[in-house]
Order: sequence, then C-alpha cells, then structure tokens
Amino acid sequence: IHTLTTKFIQISSTGKVETGQLSLKKPDKVRFDYDFPLNHLVIASGALLVIIDRKSNSEPQRYLTSQTPLELLLSTDTTFKNSAYMKDSVLKKEKFHVVLRDSKSPNLGQVEFIFSTTPIKLVELLTTTSSGERTRVLLEDMVINPTLKDALFNIGAEISNYKNSLR
Repeated sequence: IHTLTTKFIQISSTGKVETGQLSLKKPDKVRFDYDFPLNHLVIASGALLVIIDRKSNSEPQRYLTSQTPLELLLSTDTTFKNSAYMKDSVLKKEKFHVVLRDSKSPNLGQVEFIFSTTPIKLVELLTTTSSGERTRVLLEDMVINPTLKDALFNIGAEISNYKNSLR
C-alpha cells in the first residue's frame, strides 16, 4: 500500500464520536478532514504535523510528527515482519491485531492495526498515548493506491487558505 483514502469514524476515550475522510501517502503524508461540526483539518507532511480548527480564529497548532503516534503510522518500514516497532501480533475473534511501539520513544504511545481475516483488510486503528488515552478509528469504504497529489498534503497552502478565509 502506497496510498489510500477511507472514511473514518473516530471514537475518543470519552466516547465522543467524530467522522471524516483520511488520506495517506507513504512514506510521510497523512490528512484527516473532519466533518462538520468539528471541521478540523489535521495534516502531517514530513517532520511537521498541523491541526487547523476551521471554526476558530486561533493560530494552527504545530507539532513534530515524531512526537505523535502518527510517527508509527507514517514509518518508512511498510512491512511488519522485521519492524523495529513491532511489539505484538495476535489473532482475536477473527481479526488480526498488529501492535507497533517505538521502544526507544515510549512517549509516542502505540498504534494497533486491526485487520479482518476474510478478506484480509485493514478495518481499524487503535492509538494509545503514553498516558493510556485510547482512540479508536474505524475505517470504511477504503480505496487502495488511488492517485493522490502532493498538493493535498501541502501544509503551507492549507494554512494560507485558512487565514484567507478569516478575512
């Protein structure tokens, strides 16, 4: 898998549900477009992750991708077999679970990939922060290897668009 798009349903540890569209382009690009009413945009491209709250006038939040669990998702190691991040893999209730965690950076938390077995398909992501906060992301209507232009992940352009919309 080099690229993918999918609808998602995100369930926070408090039970709050948000929906949206996820776009991924390996090795280092991801975009979460949240639906109304949240209407956030989260983009990671290279070393930078930005969160834009389209409902507020506040400055976009900026983080290093390497300081978030997305670092594990965006890793250049696309095979789990010999991954330095591999923590565990197990078959539970007809779903295969692969848990990734960077033992050198436990503050990142971990990402669990959950696959259906018939057919083999990624159906869920489960992130756990170092403080134990868990977020489930259910994936639906996934399209594997669509053409995704780099402009979709252009953080500078998205920040400019956001600032222009405030005028």
